Amino acid sequence: MGFAMSITRSLPDAEEVVNDVFVGIWERHSAMLSDPGLKSYLFRSVKNRCLNNIKRQRLPFDEIPDEMPVASKDHGALDQLEAKEMSERITLEIDKLPTKCKQVFLLSRMHEMSYKEIAELMDISPKTVENQIGIALKFLRESFPGN
Repeated sequence: MGFAMSITRSLPDAEEVVNDVFVGIWERHSAMLSDPGLKSYLFRSVKNRCLNNIKRQRLPFDEIPDEMPVASKDHGALDQLEAKEMSERITLEIDKLPTKCKQVFLLSRMHEMSYKEIAELMDISPKTVENQIGIALKFLRESFPGN
């Protein structure tokens, strides 16, 4: 909890993040309990969820007024909106991946786990992890031609 507090600086947010991590662990507990890297996984998961929580709080779209002011020459807001839209498109494409491929890809890219860590967690070979990442990246490249 203290680690999450040091990042979020909010007790309710820290509690939510830690609870989310433990729910995720409970959903995959049989595979994770024997993992020697569980402690590092927990810290990495808490850190990533804290950062995601902070990002969500910085973009409170539910508080946007009905009448928007005229845009200035500063393209920062437009860039943020385009980045958010692209992120949503990517998420939709990732959701189309086969289950195992999606899990491997998300553990690698979202949870910053190494191929070896993923292989141990999912009880597959590092080469299988590498192949699944390749399949996911190829699919995503084909989904976004010209980008």
